[in-house]
Amino acid sequence: MRNTIIAFSILALFAACSGKNEEALETKRAELDSLQSEMTTLKATIAKVQAEIIKLDTNARPNAIAVMTKTVTKGQFKNPFDVQALVQSDNNVMVSPEVPGRLVKIFVKEGQRVSRGQVVASMDGSTANSQIAELEGALTLAKTNYDKLKNLWDQNIGSEMQYLQAKNQYESLQNSIATARTQAGKYTLKSPISGTVDAIMSNEGELVGSMTGGPVMRIVNMADIKLKANVSEAYVGKIKKGQQVKVYYPSLKITTTEVVSAVGNVIDLNNRTYSVYVTPRNSTKDLKPNMLAMITAYDFEDNDAISVPTKLVRNDGNNDYILTVKTSGEKKTVEKTAVVIEQEFASETIISSGLISGQEIITEGYNSVIEGDEVKIITE
Repeated sequence: MRNTIIAFSILALFAACSGKNEEALETKRAELDSLQSEMTTLKATIAKVQAEIIKLDTNARPNAIAVMTKTVTKGQFKNPFDVQALVQSDNNVMVSPEVPGRLVKIFVKEGQRVSRGQVVASMDGSTANSQIAELEGALTLAKTNYDKLKNLWDQNIGSEMQYLQAKNQYESLQNSIATARTQAGKYTLKSPISGTVDAIMSNEGELVGSMTGGPVMRIVNMADIKLKANVSEAYVGKIKKGQQVKVYYPSLKITTTEVVSAVGNVIDLNNRTYSVYVTPRNSTKDLKPNMLAMITAYDFEDNDAISVPTKLVRNDGNNDYILTVKTSGEKKTVEKTAVVIEQEFASETIISSGLISGQEIITEGYNSVIEGDEVKIITE
């Protein structure tokens, strides 16, 4: 009897547990059904949003071709060209003797300021001085002879021929002495200008002024320094007096803004160039004669120009055109826009008509598209 009661109890317990498991299982199944339903709804929502993104964002369209663009604007345009120039000075002189001789004394040093007419060196003029001494001795005798004969002639005594010969000899010796003194003065070297001793090229004791001897020194006055450029005749009329230019000195690594001071009127037959002069400002330091300079001028200027890279301009056999982007709603397509060229340069082209401010032109990827293609605009 007791065993029977235990058996019934165990069966009742199993039955109770089985009922609870069935209830939990049904609950989980219901929860799963709910989550799956939510997931289905979420997927549908995601697909809808993705479709809207594709519709709005051309970059997400698989058939759109990637290009880069630039918005057309009006503004100042200058087309530069460079010419080489050299620093020059009219007061850049070599001090050389007019007669050959040995250099005895140099009275100045490099970098020293000198005045016009200042004695800067002397040469051995002993021979010339000896000649002057001999002539002066002969002049004394000739003067005595002349004075005596003149005195007699004034008293109507003596020969007229003797008097005239004495007079001629006396005057001839005077002229010879004057010539000899002028010649002796050439052995003293004077500065022909006021300026600075730039270089001393001979040493004391050397022979100068001959076929084998060179100049003694160079004197430079930088007050009138200027730049001279030989400009191709292709730019005739492009550079005018008073025009502003940029000047770059490669050795000094400085750039200045200067004004054209003069323009030559003659074309050189040998190199087909004409001269352009620029006077640097006084504040520009360390300029030296024959120093290299680069002058940048402009052969075209427009303060209200539409310019595009020259590589973007194409021709279909009849018209020049540029590939632009046409926007229709959310769709962007390639359009061939006919243009009229005003000026064409190596890197930039000026458009007189056909483009307007705000238009988008294709700057990268233009070789991969044709008119009508759908495009997406990228920045990199």
